[in-house]
Amino acid sequence: MDYKQKEGKVFSQGPSNIAIVKYWGKKEVQLPFNTSVSFSLDKCLTNTSINYYSCKKLDEYSFSFLFDDKPNPNFEIKLKQFFNRIIDLLPWLKHFHLDIKSSNTFPHSSGIASSASSYSALAIALSEMHVQITGESLSPEIISEIARLGSGSACRSTHKGWNLWGKINEHESNDRYAVSINNEVHEAFNNIQDTILIVSNKQKEISSTVGHQLMNNHPYKEARINQANNNTLLLLNALKHGNWELFLEIAESEALSLHGLMMSSKPGYTLLLPESLQIITKIRAFRESSKIPVGFTIDAGPNIHIIYPDTNKKEVLEFIETELSIHCQDKLYIQDKISSF
Repeated sequence: MDYKQKEGKVFSQGPSNIAIVKYWGKKEVQLPFNTSVSFSLDKCLTNTSINYYSCKKLDEYSFSFLFDDKPNPNFEIKLKQFFNRIIDLLPWLKHFHLDIKSSNTFPHSSGIASSASSYSALAIALSEMHVQITGESLSPEIISEIARLGSGSACRSTHKGWNLWGKINEHESNDRYAVSINNEVHEAFNNIQDTILIVSNKQKEISSTVGHQLMNNHPYKEARINQANNNTLLLLNALKHGNWELFLEIAESEALSLHGLMMSSKPGYTLLLPESLQIITKIRAFRESSKIPVGFTIDAGPNIHIIYPDTNKKEVLEFIETELSIHCQDKLYIQDKISSF
């Protein structure tokens, strides 16, 4: 097969994303039990570079992988599985060797969706390779699908801004890839702020992969699917009309429901720490006293995302510095926001 380019280099960045309606539980190959809605972040990124050159067709994929300039055997195993899944979408893969290097701008495996940023960065880099090698561009839907085949939530990180993943009758969405909903969001949510309080930067004891598997026989599985799909419709309405009160109500309910599902799994487990609960209590008290629309969401980890309008950034950051940073590991927090779109 004749390729337009037989060697080259690509560089990409993939953002983490924070889901407001959570994806939890999957079927077949990374297909979600329920719909989810998220926004991509601006500063929490995975940087990925790939040097590639053509080689003879191989029985197995030829690649090397370094994370922070060090080998990562566990992720190499996952990459082999990933390449097996996407070969039909990128058939040239078996004709090239890939030297892949990756690094994060935030703590790895601590509940800040590092798999989402990692696989979205990789999917975007592979799409750039596809252009160089074949001369053809991949659609945003295909790029999102490639990312999903590495990590489900990664499909939401190939788009900037607001994203919807999962099929619902009321929207032209899909289980195979995420779609952008930026044109359906009120300007009140265009510059949403997200300050991530690092309660712990240690790797999680229970991975999200295991957590998803435990949903297969969860006693609240069907109720959870209905809850998430209903919350998706409510959230889309809140986003459309700029309703911060409803937005925060859904965000906090979804966050606590996610961790409730973990605790009621068989076996049950918890990723929240005492400091996480102290932060939640203080956020709610501050919102009540200040009347500022500030709330929280949490991914699969102990760290708390504080979400609020950019117009209240000064007051909220002062509150974080004086009242909440003491609950963080080494007083560490990451000031982030929605990615520009």
